[in-house]
Amino acid sequence: MGLTFLDLLFPKRCVSCGAIGKYICDRCFSKIEFVEKAICPICQRQAIGGKTHPKCSGRFRLDGLVVACRYKSPIKLAIQKVKYKWVYDIEKVLVNLLASQIWKFNLPQNSILVPVPLHPKRKNWRGFNQAEILAKTLAKKFGVGYSDSLIRIIETKTQVGLTKDERKKNVGGAFAFNKKVAKKYIEGRNFILVDDVYTSGATMMEAAKVLKRLGAKTTWGLAVALG
Repeated sequence: MGLTFLDLLFPKRCVSCGAIGKYICDRCFSKIEFVEKAICPICQRQAIGGKTHPKCSGRFRLDGLVVACRYKSPIKLAIQKVKYKWVYDIEKVLVNLLASQIWKFNLPQNSILVPVPLHPKRKNWRGFNQAEILAKTLAKKFGVGYSDSLIRIIETKTQVGLTKDERKKNVGGAFAFNKKVAKKYIEGRNFILVDDVYTSGATMMEAAKVLKRLGAKTTWGLAVALG
């Protein structure tokens, strides 16, 4: 695909080395650490197809996890650019990265993608929710369902720098069902929660609880990077 007029005015630069042409140049792309073997979302040890180990499973826990790569440069820099510099086009790179790794995971059929929501104040400040853009783009790419089934009702502080227990406490009760969505569309269905980074899993686990309590059949997590 050739250069567009916008590419000439605002050339894409590699988020890692600054080379002109792509958001992640070929040399830096080769440095991406892919998650070669799927892991359990609870203990983060190897798991077939990303499914939660039987001993790790629970009624309101995640049923599996999809992650493409490690949260290190250049992916870390790309995600930070999206979050704090509003470079939307990088999202396409992240979506393609996820899409290239999907084959490794035993995802439930007819799954519906649900973005992990931002609190309205943070979304208004940033202007968008990167998880929402990811989920919508992935839904379109794979021809699957999308739903804004959740809302964030507590403006939590950032999880960066918190211990695992602190993270869990920080997001406790942060999510609720979006009453604009009919509850009948939750019961007995498969859902995939979408976010950019999965670290301890506290945020996605808390979001999963809401869907599970409403009768969701399965709830997986999906993230670009494993922190």
